[in-house]
Amino acid sequence: MTFLGALGTLLLLALLPAGAFSLFGTHEVTAQFATQDGKPLADADVRVFAPGDSKSPAVTGRTDSEGKFVFEADSDGFWSAEARGADQVARIMIRVGGEAQPQTVFSPFLIIGILAVLAAIAIWYRLLRARTRRRRP
Repeated sequence: MTFLGALGTLLLLALLPAGAFSLFGTHEVTAQFATQDGKPLADADVRVFAPGDSKSPAVTGRTDSEGKFVFEADSDGFWSAEARGADQVARIMIRVGGEAQPQTVFSPFLIIGILAVLAAIAIWYRLLRARTRRRRP
């Protein structure tokens, strides 16, 4: 029975398109900041604000040597980001999600429910086997 469950799980994962399985539906976003003359804004302090919340930053960090900053966005909408260098500030708006990026997301409750059903089947099978072993002389 365990073998059949593992085989079914592997088959399900093999049939899903790459990157379609995401429990919580986050998006990895890469932002690149530059100065007014086009040079990368390296090692700058970055603050990222979630849609509808422009007061408290959802993510903070620093840009790399190429002015890039990577963060996880957990909701769709327009995210804003601000990078502050030694003498310059760069601001950008980033659209996350929407119709252009369809994604199949499984609910965590669905996955936990399926695992609970599989566990119940495994326990039932073990009890049935134990009962049939006791009946043999």
